[in-house]
Amino acid sequence: MSAVVTLEGVNGVGKSHLGRLAAAALGPVCLPLVELSDSAPAGLPGQVIAALHSGGDRFLRTGHPGTETLLLAALQVHRHEALAPAGPGQVVLEDRGPASVAVYQAAVLAETAGATDAWALERAMAIEQMIRMWRPAPATTVLITDDPDACRTRFERRTGQAASLDEWALMSRAGRLYHLLAAVSDNYVVLDRQVLDEESAVGLITGLCRDAAATAPDGVAA
Repeated sequence: MSAVVTLEGVNGVGKSHLGRLAAAALGPVCLPLVELSDSAPAGLPGQVIAALHSGGDRFLRTGHPGTETLLLAALQVHRHEALAPAGPGQVVLEDRGPASVAVYQAAVLAETAGATDAWALERAMAIEQMIRMWRPAPATTVLITDDPDACRTRFERRTGQAASLDEWALMSRAGRLYHLLAAVSDNYVVLDRQVLDEESAVGLITGLCRDAAATAPDGVAA
């Protein structure tokens, strides 16, 4: 098992970019783990993601949110089981972990049910707890936040397509749920890009990774 630091946040917040910079700064200390949607297409995660994406929805909504939730939760467990153990002093830097499935799927379920954020938070906590029954929680979850309009601009620039009204509504609810989930959890660190510049943000992430690697018992998950 390995010490894991997970980067979370809404689409367009820049977590993958910051993660790549942090991994480069850490060098051999860091074992980067890409986002599920960036998994190699030939592998099981890539095949499942491709199947969910076959309908063309960028948030993997097929109209069967319960099934989607179970599939994505299972992939979170699978990716952890497939990890080679990190060596002493190493840390896995994970781009999206259990909280991503919990937050986004709770937002989708709430959208389908016409439910409140409080209802969605309960679902998010239940989904995250379900995943953690089968894989250890990250040592630290870094919730990266930024101005919502800046996130939307980055998302649209990266995808080359404007966000639809329902996509923007889903992203907005996910942003609110992340904050609510962080407020009731004990292993979250909030990184606000409106307060920290890029160099400082990368420094915070690398520091948390080094702490996790240094404090995790050898061969035992944090």
